Amino acid sequence: MTPRTQQETSMHSPSRLSRRALVAATLLGLLVASASAQDYPQRPVSIVVTLPPGSTVDVLARAFGQQLSQRLKQSVVVENKPGAGLMLGMQNVAAAPADGHMLAFTPVTPLTIQPHRTKTSYAMDSFVPLCQTFENVFFLAVPSSSPHTSAKGVLEHLKAQPGKLRYGHSGTGSAPHLMAEEMWRSLGVSATDVPYRGETAFGPDLMAGVLDAGMVTTSMLQQLKFRPLAVFAPERSKAFPDVPTTAELGAKVLPSAYGGLFVRAGTAPEVVSRLEGLCKDIVATPAYQKQAETLQQNATYLDRDAFARRLTDDAQAKGKLLSQLKLRD
Repeated sequence: MTPRTQQETSMHSPSRLSRRALVAATLLGLLVASASAQDYPQRPVSIVVTLPPGSTVDVLARAFGQQLSQRLKQSVVVENKPGAGLMLGMQNVAAAPADGHMLAFTPVTPLTIQPHRTKTSYAMDSFVPLCQTFENVFFLAVPSSSPHTSAKGVLEHLKAQPGKLRYGHSGTGSAPHLMAEEMWRSLGVSATDVPYRGETAFGPDLMAGVLDAGMVTTSMLQQLKFRPLAVFAPERSKAFPDVPTTAELGAKVLPSAYGGLFVRAGTAPEVVSRLEGLCKDIVATPAYQKQAETLQQNATYLDRDAFARRLTDDAQAKGKLLSQLKLRD
């Protein structure tokens, strides 16, 4: 038998075989990833809504799901999982397989606020934020009979008489409560908060003058004819263009009344990218925009990276504020 040459031996060396194996594994991975994106979805997709049927977010999610179904050419089922401060639905998505067949359509509070107040079975990094799909705008408002006609007037009043303004909101630790407290603190004043159960529960007391002010939605403003003094949003409201933003007043506020689409972390990058692209397309459709407008929501889109940055900044700010308010677990 002819002995192997040095060249023949090197061709079969462990290092050469390792390189070949690495190349083969890489190619196989690319093929599998490509196949996973092309084959997705393989069955109906579920959109978990963290609020009850008929809620504003639920109606918006169903409009989104209809558009998603058309694009995926697959059934999309909306599942309502309300409860536990919106955490129940997120727990369901966090426990689902990381294959993109279960999504969450939700406000961000179960990620930015609740983990600071109680123990959760998930964390921020349990999910991939695919895109922001809506923003629920809140206003600081007063009764139409109030002597306060501007936000600057309210601030001057509170500087002269600290705490001498009772404002209603939808509950201790809720997004409207924390947004208001962020504003007061950043402007160096204090007010007396009066918690209620739900966004509209304090409406009658505000109308009757039992409360001096309240954190209200666009819908409440239009229906109950309150006087808006400031809007908690990056830009002025189209419905009330003369009302200044909190930033215009000099306040540093990170509003938490927004939400979007999430998928479990670990989902294939190609599936994530496809869902992100579809999300962008859907939010821009006239049908979705019209539904959002009907619900008094802003169909404000942010891509995955911008949405993730906003979530991180918001969660950090809310954690600090909750500590200051002694509301942190």
